[in-house]
Amino acid sequence: GEVKCTNCETTNTPLWRRNPKGDPLCNACGLFLKLHGTVRPLSLKTDVIKKRNRIS
Repeated sequence: GEVKCTNCETTNTPLWRRNPKGDPLCNACGLFLKLHGTVRPLSLKTDVIKKRNRIS
């Protein structure tokens, strides 16, 4: 089947990451876990990937 984030269950991510157990995480949850040492609260989840507006 398709890969699904074990934390937020999204299938929409630019990059798949893994937690220390080897379970798939989406880019956002994987980064959050690495930065904060805790899984990302689902209250932060949105269904759109926010594009950063870089002012050139």
